[in-house]
Order: sequence, then structure tokens, then C-alpha cells
Amino acid sequence: MILKRHLSVFLLLVMACAALVSCSQYKVYSVKDNPSLKLGGGVLYALPQTQLCIAVTVERRDLSNAPYSAYAIDYLGIDPDNVDTSFRIVDIDVSGHNIADPDHFYYVKVRRGSVSVDDNHLLLAIGMDALADKRQQAGDDSRSSRFTSNDVPPEYNLYDRADTLYTRFDRPGHPSLVTTRKDVRNTKQRAAAAAERLEEVQTKKQELLNGEYEGSYGSESVQYLYSQLERQEREIVASFCGTVRRETVKFYIDPVMKRKEDFVDTVVWFSSRFGFSHDTSNLVDGAFPIVCVVHSDNMMRPANRFVRYHTSGVTSNSAAGHTGKAASKFRSRKSFRYRVPEMANVKVYTPAISASRMVPLSQLGLIVELPRFSINAVFDPQTHDLMKLERRQTSTMTF
Repeated sequence: MILKRHLSVFLLLVMACAALVSCSQYKVYSVKDNPSLKLGGGVLYALPQTQLCIAVTVERRDLSNAPYSAYAIDYLGIDPDNVDTSFRIVDIDVSGHNIADPDHFYYVKVRRGSVSVDDNHLLLAIGMDALADKRQQAGDDSRSSRFTSNDVPPEYNLYDRADTLYTRFDRPGHPSLVTTRKDVRNTKQRAAAAAERLEEVQTKKQELLNGEYEGSYGSESVQYLYSQLERQEREIVASFCGTVRRETVKFYIDPVMKRKEDFVDTVVWFSSRFGFSHDTSNLVDGAFPIVCVVHSDNMMRPANRFVRYHTSGVTSNSAAGHTGKAASKFRSRKSFRYRVPEMANVKVYTPAISASRMVPLSQLGLIVELPRFSINAVFDPQTHDLMKLERRQTSTMTF
């Protein structure tokens, strides 16, 4: 009787160990190398590919919303016909964001546990503990988001419009006293009143600078009053000479790098008359290109030994040139893969302005395989590089 009991316990232990071992076994299949692969009941993820985002900010003066432009010469001594309305570039910003690489989609069928991916099928986390960390972080973000700018009491607003003077205890959008009546003046009379108001504003600005303004105000109050007077001055001048419009346009580039060669591409053409143009066959005089140059020093090769030691494996981007079944045999480990991005110097320049920034490019880095045992892994949500990797205990295997 005792022997049977020990035998049954031994069989249960063997079955439990077999179940745990089977849970830890998983295979990751390349969708490209296995075109007949049937997907279902698992997770589809992709390796990241970095796109460059070139944000170009331009501005120009718009005369279409200047109701008093016909009287600008009479009251301000400014001829609207001589106002510069050309386009000009005032800022260039360079950044990168990751999308799914269409040549590196993978499928894994997990028995238990979870694999977290974002909307682009890029890996975020592997393992329950990693997901718990992610949920905790999301909870912290939601708690911090409860305190919004609406909870901050509005600051004292002396001037809310260019032609209206409010009293104390006003709030932005909620003045305590405003005199409203129908304006029966014609356009010339309103222009004359605006010119008089402009002169008053400029006089008060000068009084503030000279310390001659009526009343006793602290330094912060004086700075606030001066900023509001400047805003009124800009609004009144804009009613005569138009408003400076500013717009940021984003262009996306997929850099294709060759060994020991920089990536050079024309983002778009630009002219002061028409702004941006993609039509190179009909360019006006004075048009110039906005050029993007990507330079990489290929610094990832010295990191191979470090990556091999910490993750027990590294593969090449092209599987040594193998395709189909040959590539499947070459990638014998069939474990999770991720990319280690490489920093590249991205420079965007024009004849008048330029911008340079170091950007991590995923497609220039190594493709690394994670160990084939039960793990927790967390990936950077921006670069999708590995941030945390730990082997889990046998009792917590989930794959």
C-alpha cells in the first residue's frame, strides 16, 4: 500500500515536470521564411524599423485678415504693398519613430502567459511579471493625469482683448465688467480708434519701462502688464498689416543605408514664393532643396561579445543570405528576436538653416535572439530595445 502511494506520487511529479518542460518550449517562426505557415491562436510581432521625421516650421505674413490695411499708410505710415509676405523657414526638427519592418514579422504560439505588443505589432513585454510592471506604470500615469491644468486657478487677467480694458477680479474668459454696445462706426472710424489705442498702449509700455506707470506694482505684476501690452500691440498692428502665420509640416523618410556610405536624400524643395514643392520639373527661380544626410559609424560590431554573453545568441539581419528552408535551418533556435538600435547622425540643412541630431536607427543594429527558456522581458516603448531580461523560476513558467 505504501509502495503504491509512493509510486503514484512519483508519477505525479514526473507528469508535472513534463508539463512544466512542455510549457517552457515555444518556437518563433519567421513569416517570410515560412509562407505556408498557418497563423492562429498565437501572437504576431515584428521587428522595428525606424522612420525619420523631418519637421519644418515656416512662417509668412498673411494680409487676408487685415481689416484696416487700406488705412495703414494714413495712421501708421506703413504701406501694406511693401510688407514682406514671402515664406521663410524658421526651425527644423529631426526625430525618429518606429514602425513594423515588413521583412521581419514573426509568429509565436504561446501555451500560457502573455506577449504584449503595441498597435504596430512591436514587442513591449514578455511574461506576466513584465506585464504587471507595465500595468503598474500605466496606473501611475493615470493617477498623475488626474491633476490637470483645469485644477489650477486662472491668473489675474487685466487685458483680454486689444480694445477692451477690464477691471480687477477678472478671470480669463469671465470678465467682471464689460461695456457692450453695437458698433455703428464705419471702417475708417474704427481704424482711427485702433490707431489711437495703439498709441496709448505704446505710451503705457514706455511708462512701465521708465517706472512712471500709475500705481504700485511688484516686479511680477509689471512683467505681466508689459506682456499683455505687447500682445495688444501685436494684435492692433496685425489689423493693419496682417498676421504672421506659422505652420509646421512633417516629412517622413525611410533611410536605406549602404556599408561605408552615407544616406543622402532631398526631402522637399522650398521657395519663398510658394513654400514647399515636390514637382522638380517646374521649380521657380530661387528654389532650393532641403537635404537630409544620415551618417553611421557602425559602432555596433564591438558590442557583439557583450550581446552574446547576456542573451546567449545573436543573428545577422539577412540570415547569412539564406531564404526559405535554408533560412529556417540557419535560425535553428527559433526564439524571440529583437533589435539593438544603432545611433546615427542625422543632419538636415538648407542654405540658411540646418539641424543635426543623433537618432537611434533600428535597421542599422543587430538582430538578437533571447534565450529559449521562460523569461521576463521589457522593451523600451520608443526604441524597442531590450530594457529588462530575467530568467523566471520553474514554478512560474508561462510559455
